[in-house]
Amino acid sequence: MSPTTADLQQFAEIKERLQSILHAMSEVILSLSPEGEGRYITPAAEALLGIPLRHFTSLDQLFQLVHPEEVSTVRQFYADLAESEFGEMEYRIVTPSGHHKWIHDEGHVAFCPDRLGQRIDHVLRDVTARRHAMEALANSEARYRDFFHSTQDMAYAVHPDGTFLDINEAGARMLGFCSREEALQANIVDFYEHPEEREHFLAEINAHGAIRGRHLRMRTRDGRILEVDLTARAKRNEHGEVIAYEGIVHNITQTLENQRNRVLRQAAGSVCHHLNTHLMQILAAKDGLVEELDHTLDDAQLRQAIRAYCQDIADACAKITAITRAFNSAFLTYKEEPYLDHAIVAIFDSLQPETTCPSQNSSESSSPQS
Repeated sequence: MSPTTADLQQFAEIKERLQSILHAMSEVILSLSPEGEGRYITPAAEALLGIPLRHFTSLDQLFQLVHPEEVSTVRQFYADLAESEFGEMEYRIVTPSGHHKWIHDEGHVAFCPDRLGQRIDHVLRDVTARRHAMEALANSEARYRDFFHSTQDMAYAVHPDGTFLDINEAGARMLGFCSREEALQANIVDFYEHPEEREHFLAEINAHGAIRGRHLRMRTRDGRILEVDLTARAKRNEHGEVIAYEGIVHNITQTLENQRNRVLRQAAGSVCHHLNTHLMQILAAKDGLVEELDHTLDDAQLRQAIRAYCQDIADACAKITAITRAFNSAFLTYKEEPYLDHAIVAIFDSLQPETTCPSQNSSESSSPQS
């Protein structure tokens, strides 16, 4: 039965709508014969491949654009489609104008029920932006991992409940562990001197995304107290839910101790200076008194008694001077011995027990901040 005029008109309208849709697509539709001859290609190919449609008559035009390092792989991909009936891959092309692009190529075999008129259809998409974003992310992650493991600060990632997801070797040592693997079994909450502080930090991170340079005190496994600065952020999934917290802990124990040392040294130097000034005045007065005794006092016994008192003054001044010199010297030469800032006498206690694992004391500082 021959098609009617109405059937032909309806077919023409469907064909026109289909062509309109195909021409509006940004993806390239490429239809080939089993031998690789071009049967149909959409106009979007000119923008994607950078060549006029009239020049695209076979696969050779496409293979000439494929990056030299991937030509053999792409040729094999096209050759295998007749057997596999479906496949996809991504490869690079270089357009005649020199632009490098990434193509996602999805191909499948289409044929009539009697297997006549078989063809292979491909959908080509420009995925250059996505590939560049993936490469940038990979480079960023690589730089982050390099920093994570090279920094002497404590770098870590924890679950929302505080259990460690990751921690670097420097962080494991800072907390008093002998190995990173051992530290991964712990919970960061156990190392806050005041665990309730963590709840305040998390509330602020959840509200603002991050905190920077927050001072807190941490307690190591062996009970040492560390003064640290914390910088941390929340890591969220695609639904906005917090899946982890990442942070950097910088040990400022030595920095703060050095600041206290400078204040105490300045105070000690000032006190010693004033004491010595008054001692010099007392000694000068004593010497003047003795000199006057020799010229004005005739009673030898009284002169001897007064001389004895003056000698007592001189001896007392000598003892005080020795103490001020030792006191001043202790602060001027003090560098690393731990001390209790509420008991100045502790600066004279130079012998302190050493930890065996890891080998660091409470005043050990991390490297300068990045």
